[in-house]
Amino acid sequence: MAQKDSVYGMVSQSIGLFENGLDQTGTIYVCEGGLVIKNMGQFIRAPFDYVKKLEQVEEMPMGRVSVIVQVFDQLGGEYNFATSMSDMGLKSLQKLCPKAKTK
Repeated sequence: MAQKDSVYGMVSQSIGLFENGLDQTGTIYVCEGGLVIKNMGQFIRAPFDYVKKLEQVEEMPMGRVSVIVQVFDQLGGEYNFATSMSDMGLKSLQKLCPKAKTK
């Protein structure tokens, strides 16, 4: 059964978030209308245009990259966090979030 978010619709992709490149701490769900981010106890819903930074810091083992993320939710709350994800996941997010700074 396909996953569906009550606000942003069908989930097309999920991207695992990791601490130290090994331990999964959360997931970014890519939906039809935006992102749903569950990471280290935080739950964030944000349209693609509200992602302001997806900056790669360094390459890591096992095809992962260290990333700094800045995102605003629909109520204007600002969230900044450092995480790691697959480099394919980062490239996918950068295409979906054209307003996000990459460097």
